[in-house]
Amino acid sequence: MLAEQRLLAGQTAELGALLHDLATPPLTHIGALEMDEFMPKRQRKELAAALNTLLASPTFASWRQGLTLDIAEWMKNDGPTTPVTIVSVAHLDDEERALVLGVLLEEVLSWVRTLLGSQRLRGLVVFDEVYGFLPPHPNNPPTKRPLVALMKQARAFGVGVVVATQNPMDLDYRALSNAGLWCIGRLQTDADRARVVESVAGGEAAGGGEAASELTQVLKRLAPRWFLVRDAHLAEQTLLLQPRWTMSFMRGPMTRCETQKARGAGRSASWLARGGI
Repeated sequence: MLAEQRLLAGQTAELGALLHDLATPPLTHIGALEMDEFMPKRQRKELAAALNTLLASPTFASWRQGLTLDIAEWMKNDGPTTPVTIVSVAHLDDEERALVLGVLLEEVLSWVRTLLGSQRLRGLVVFDEVYGFLPPHPNNPPTKRPLVALMKQARAFGVGVVVATQNPMDLDYRALSNAGLWCIGRLQTDADRARVVESVAGGEAAGGGEAASELTQVLKRLAPRWFLVRDAHLAEQTLLLQPRWTMSFMRGPMTRCETQKARGAGRSASWLARGGI
């Protein structure tokens, strides 16, 4: 409420600016209650002290630096190359990762809803190793709602979503049912194969698609570097694909210093570490 009042007045609504408003609120009432009845002065002082401690923390300072979280600005394409923005959260703990990615995905969803409908691909959201961020019911991390909404709605605005995981059993069924393209590699357990087969072929057996039992057998026989590709938009929906060999130096996540060097190397990608959120 205090932040909204400041924004409506054309003022800044940074956390530091709100401390004064907590001590001497510009509002006299919150709904039908007076301010002191809604939140006594003592509680407001305690909240202001807690926020001031947070602002003074060196750890929190890094969260206030870096690029603005403006998805439209990230997606601008003023040159001949395709813009790429890479957000790295490898250095954060699990709770911080869920928080940062949840905020980011909500911003992406808000940006998508400002676009006009399109059949042309405008953007692609790629989420590598989605395990733990899109879990089945009843788990509900901050990343789940925007991810499911993007997979359901973003295609109508020309924005695609690609998620990758080694554990299909740990994905929400709504995400699985909204996937139009599947690239399925070797699955080690019967439970993972059953979950994938149920999602891919469950509703297509009556329409002439692969029978579930045949699809299960194909998945069991997949050799290394072979993938079963399933595209709902192709007449021949099921294909087998063996990609060519690629050489890559898998050295592990980049450190913050390496990320800063990559940002300054003149590359087209924007490397965002903790200070970039």
